[in-house]
Amino acid sequence: MGGEYDKIENGEAKISEWLRGRFLKERLLFTEMAELMLESFKPLIGRQRDTDEGKLALLTLATRMFNDAEGAKRLLLWGLPDQAQPVIRDIIECMLLFRLFLQKPKTAKKWLTDLAEYQPGDVNAKLLEFGVNAGEYAWYGLLSHESHSNLLASLSHVQETDVGEQGMLRRFYFGSARTTETEYFIQQSFLTLFFLLHLALLEPLAELYDRYSESDVFKIWYGKVANLLPKLEDLTSEVTVKRTTDTPQAKDIPQKLIMKKLRFEEFKKRVTRDGDLPPKN
Repeated sequence: MGGEYDKIENGEAKISEWLRGRFLKERLLFTEMAELMLESFKPLIGRQRDTDEGKLALLTLATRMFNDAEGAKRLLLWGLPDQAQPVIRDIIECMLLFRLFLQKPKTAKKWLTDLAEYQPGDVNAKLLEFGVNAGEYAWYGLLSHESHSNLLASLSHVQETDVGEQGMLRRFYFGSARTTETEYFIQQSFLTLFFLLHLALLEPLAELYDRYSESDVFKIWYGKVANLLPKLEDLTSEVTVKRTTDTPQAKDIPQKLIMKKLRFEEFKKRVTRDGDLPPKN
């Protein structure tokens, strides 16, 4: 078994070496958000005896939401931003259901005991009837498209290099990619993840925590959530500035498509021409 363990340790050491000095701000911000998420779940944890179905459904969704976030983070740090998209999209579905169950506990019981399934569009429509504007739903269409096996969702592992008279050299990365372009996609995916988690903390999780915790405890927690926004804005500005200064000149069509991944509306109008993508919200 020694040889197998050595292989594992060597492989994990290479990942750790690559991560050293990279994505430190992202990893720290994720840790802060994860701690606040766990804090918000506390009122539901440990109430196994006589816990009603509504609370049990909320705790089930909260667990899934947290594990989705952890799974997306690990995929991103392994250099797999495309593969993280479906996991990030699932966070939106969890948030929508979480909001619904807070508003209408009977639907939570049906979801839990009858294995009922609710489509995101239907859940969002029902929330609008309750006067709840779920901001996360605006991102669902784009993430759904990027979660499917199409060209737009398959570009972060292809690298092109202009080699002069010989044309373009294409490299395909199996397992993970650690190119400059992919690192930027990783940062963009982290930003998407963070904005979703921050919205979850500000609204549905805050409503849960406020409902089941002491007022003073909630105020302290909510203050920490509010303090995350400047950090998130700083990270967004840093990524944007880095992109404008480090962007390589693209001459080949596949490379142009990579750039168009960052400008979704342009990709929609000039490349697909099929009208099946969601409108800009």
